Amino acid sequence: MIMSCHVSGILINRLFETHSSVIFPILHLVKDVDAMGFQRTFLFLVLMCATVVVHGQPANIESRYKQFLRQHVKGDMTMQNCQGVMGYLELTESDGKTCKVKNTFIKANSNQVRAICTGGGTPRGRDQFQSTNSFPVIICKHIGGDRHPHCRYRGSPPSTRNVVIACEQGWPVHYGDDIIVG
Repeated sequence: MIMSCHVSGILINRLFETHSSVIFPILHLVKDVDAMGFQRTFLFLVLMCATVVVHGQPANIESRYKQFLRQHVKGDMTMQNCQGVMGYLELTESDGKTCKVKNTFIKANSNQVRAICTGGGTPRGRDQFQSTNSFPVIICKHIGGDRHPHCRYRGSPPSTRNVVIACEQGWPVHYGDDIIVG
């Protein structure tokens, strides 16, 4: 992935005016004083690009993406873990008290699931994408207890499915559905 960062000279100068106590010691590691302007620009661009890489998702999507991962992506999930994981995650219906009827866990890592939104999925509506690759999934179904924290769950044996997820700006944010692979 090639990333380009464009920054005006004004921003670079302002950065050095306000953060010179941190930046100048770093720049003094490089001995060529004539290249100071280039060094400043280069260092600033590297820091800006690193920020984009570390904080990849837009701020308005970050919390939804993290919640999606927490609730639906667990590479080491087993059917025996449903009760413990559902209790630990405290997953409930939207009222915050009623036991969630079911929850699906994709046995994959975040990069594999994100790929559905970035070319590894087929569009299925406004913001929905169906995975082109299949994934093993575990479905935890409510079997008893009416209110949190007394919910009881049983897990299904792993089944292979294509998953349908909602994506925003290339990031998965909602589990939509799944299709059993024959």
